[in-house]
Amino acid sequence: MKDHDRQNFKARFSRVFDHIDVHLDQDMSLKTLAGIAAYSPFDFHRQFTALFDITVTQYVRLIRMRRAAHSLLFRKNLSITEIAFNAGYDSPESFSRAFRQIQGQSPSDFRANPDWDHWQERYAKLQTVRINSMSSPTHPGILDDVAILDFPETRTACLDHVGPPERIGQTIQRFIAWRKAHHLHPSKHATFNIVWCNPDDTPPDEFCMGLAVATKHQLTEDDTETGFYEQILPAGRCARLRHIGSDQLLGESALRLYRDWLPQSGETPGDFPLMFQRVAFYPDVPEHETITDIFLPLA
Repeated sequence: MKDHDRQNFKARFSRVFDHIDVHLDQDMSLKTLAGIAAYSPFDFHRQFTALFDITVTQYVRLIRMRRAAHSLLFRKNLSITEIAFNAGYDSPESFSRAFRQIQGQSPSDFRANPDWDHWQERYAKLQTVRINSMSSPTHPGILDDVAILDFPETRTACLDHVGPPERIGQTIQRFIAWRKAHHLHPSKHATFNIVWCNPDDTPPDEFCMGLAVATKHQLTEDDTETGFYEQILPAGRCARLRHIGSDQLLGESALRLYRDWLPQSGETPGDFPLMFQRVAFYPDVPEHETITDIFLPLA
């Protein structure tokens, strides 16, 4: 297949993924999705399954269940009934049966005692599908995607997650509970992740990422005993690349910044590690609308 034909092929399915993301709460027929890809229903079903090794029905189901799982873990204000309806189920009972088939736990058990080591494994296929549907980036264009700006010194309260990345959800729960208790709403207090190490070449038990919230709150002894500490994000020049969409592809965007932009820019990385500022959060917004600004400090 020629490069032009391959890109056109992926563009058809990209339109389908965009439609699914926007209309996740609605019924989606095979005929509608096939029409968006400009295929007959039969050809669309065959092509989708052959390309991604999953049917489109299974894909939509996984997308909905992944959002439900995030809501169960990180949005304790939502009842299981609300989450069931948001996932397209008519009753908590039918949702519970479907959720158990994928997650291996009932929604209530998962919310109370999640299997942190394996909860993301069920959705690994979604990342593979997304990566396989991506068009190859146009390397000259990366220069237009990155802005160089002056990052202001920012005082934060930081909680480090140390250990396998699969268990970071447990640390996120602690972080969310602490910031709620201190009335540090994300709309007024910026949220950052500090990438203390490269997960690709760090043993899982040594992986470390900081979860930080901008605040002038003076940490108490109780705060420090729970693992929080003051972390100053230093002022200075930074390259910023805005990532819009799933966290499952966040690593791809960070790689583009290092692999494609940095060699062309003539810039030199600074001493402070990569920072992610969380601008719009999943599952508060649909996954395709989540926004993360990636900051690379420069010398």
